[in-house]
Amino acid sequence: MVEHGIRMRVLWVSSSADALVAIDVDAKRTMPQWVKRSEWEGLRDDGRLELLFDDPYVRLPVEEAISNASRDRRDRAWACVAGMVCDEPAVFASDTRAKMIASAATVHGVHADTVRNWLLDYWKRGMTRNALLSDWDRCGGPGKDKATSDVKRGRPRSISPGTGMNVDEEVKRIFEVVIKNYYLKNPKATLRGVWRTMLRKFFSDCVAEEGGRLILRDVDRIPSYRSFDYWFRKTRNLRQEVVARKGRKFWEKTLRPLLGNSTNEAIGPGFRYQIDATIADVYLVSKASPKDIIGRPVLYVVIDVWSRMIAGIYVGIEKASWAAAMMALLNAGSNKVEFCAQYGIEIEAEQWPCESLSSVLLGDRGELESKLAERLSNVLQVKVENTPPYRADWKGIVERNFGSLHTKFAPLVDGYIDVDYQERGGRDYRLDATLTLDDFLRVIIHSVLEHNGSVIDGYPLTVEMSRDGVVPSPNELWKWGIRKRSGSLKRYSLDTLRFALMHTAKATVTGSGIEFHSRQYLSEYALERGWFSKARRDGKWKVDISYDPRNLDVILLHDTFDRRLFKVCRLSTKDTEQYGLSLQELLSMQRQSRRREAEAVHGILEEKINREEEISRIVERARHRKEEAGPDRRSKAERTGNIKGNGERERDVQRKVEHFPFIEPTSVTSNSVLPLPKPQKASYGMPSIFELSDDE
Repeated sequence: MVEHGIRMRVLWVSSSADALVAIDVDAKRTMPQWVKRSEWEGLRDDGRLELLFDDPYVRLPVEEAISNASRDRRDRAWACVAGMVCDEPAVFASDTRAKMIASAATVHGVHADTVRNWLLDYWKRGMTRNALLSDWDRCGGPGKDKATSDVKRGRPRSISPGTGMNVDEEVKRIFEVVIKNYYLKNPKATLRGVWRTMLRKFFSDCVAEEGGRLILRDVDRIPSYRSFDYWFRKTRNLRQEVVARKGRKFWEKTLRPLLGNSTNEAIGPGFRYQIDATIADVYLVSKASPKDIIGRPVLYVVIDVWSRMIAGIYVGIEKASWAAAMMALLNAGSNKVEFCAQYGIEIEAEQWPCESLSSVLLGDRGELESKLAERLSNVLQVKVENTPPYRADWKGIVERNFGSLHTKFAPLVDGYIDVDYQERGGRDYRLDATLTLDDFLRVIIHSVLEHNGSVIDGYPLTVEMSRDGVVPSPNELWKWGIRKRSGSLKRYSLDTLRFALMHTAKATVTGSGIEFHSRQYLSEYALERGWFSKARRDGKWKVDISYDPRNLDVILLHDTFDRRLFKVCRLSTKDTEQYGLSLQELLSMQRQSRRREAEAVHGILEEKINREEEISRIVERARHRKEEAGPDRRSKAERTGNIKGNGERERDVQRKVEHFPFIEPTSVTSNSVLPLPKPQKASYGMPSIFELSDDE
């Protein structure tokens, strides 16, 4: 939000919405400030407060383009501040925050100022992991292993004897072997017991004359338990550890994140969405040819757990995939009044008020278990959670609503599949198909509007809700929750959403355009900077792009200097059949083209061989003719001295053969008198084309 030209980011809103915490994103050393509800409402009512939905600090890097070192540093910084930023609102109290910073600095081995700077970066730059990507070169490499030497690192001992030993690469390898073989494989083993096993196996000497007793090495030649424990906790993977020691089911049932279908999991509207897809029980026809049945559509639904509002939908022929899920999420973050208007349905904003993304998104392992899901987390700050294959109950809310939506339109539409569809002699409902894809989407929109306005049976109203007279319908719950529970709404411009949700790839700048999948694209941005001339002069180079695999008419060129921005590149071709192709269609066409070329290669080669053979025969006949003329006894000078005259004689012969003999047509009747031909005189008619070309 903007107040008097100062840009403030809202970091937190109390559950009762009576106070919020904000921070000046442009000031260098400022800390979060508490603002009472009366204060910001007064500023808003006076017109001195403006809400900004385009985040100037949102980070949109291509995840694949981030170097491993940068990604590791980002993750280490996140590990340092994650505990603090999740402890809201305690972290906003200066005294508590100072203690948290000091504790984090000690645990992670970094300076308190570094932790404080990371914390400010996180708050100011979008409250995402990628907010920690910049300015790492000033952080001094926190979390890196220090180079080993003879000088003991760390705080000197004050109680234990000796100075201790440094943990070098050899000792680390011993740690790894011991943890893997004696801790992860033995559920009953304790960490201290494993440490003693390590000392027994690797840091003791066996003395045979004393009955095989083990003599522990000097205190300065063995790693302390504190060093062993520190290294273990620094490198541990809790999920991997529990799964290895107690099994995957134990993790899923006991230590997994507490997700599910309970409303208590969400603190307010927009905190947790569930997304799922189903194949609708209705057959559709083609818009272009209503007689052609195109099959059953895929229906995606995004639902808000807290209010039960359907936040986004998508209907298409696309199979369940990231591309289809992307469209449903894009719809969840879009203005619903404008969306409905595209299909001729007029609504008021309060009939479908959702136009935001959530903090947490729960979906299937398939379409959300990919690198693109990482972009949701790192770019849009949406935490993605996938359901294990044997815990389908986690998405109970959205799955129950599929049945609810079907019952709303089932009796009204043609082509709906009834329960007797598979029975012998049952009616073939495919033949009743009447609706097009757009028709069915309009039906779904009306069903969603009905759902969002309907009362939810058995919704667990709180005492405060009952006192405020809240009707348990998705719309009313959403409105009440926005006022009282604040939720975790995340709004972005449509361009930002599209850019963040699209696929990414590399394209090549060439002398004729930006090449992607063997097709050329043009951009004003590239033309103004002379990219194509430079490519012809200096050679090709790669650039990052985003694209929609469903239509490749346009690709988005990533801005080199500002990762939040992009430039539109349009397909450059006069072939109208090249437009409107999906990636799948394009690759199929290119494969067919290569297959045809491969099939034609043999025939073309055979034709070429035959032509070369015929040319060889022509040359051979000419040589034979020359030999039959007999040997030429003239000297070289005599043979080459009259080439011009020989050419003139040959040209005269050629003219007589090639000239066009135009004859005036005459009409002859039975009584006509034919005149005798007169002697021919010199011709003064138009010369032949070869006479005009004569150089003489």
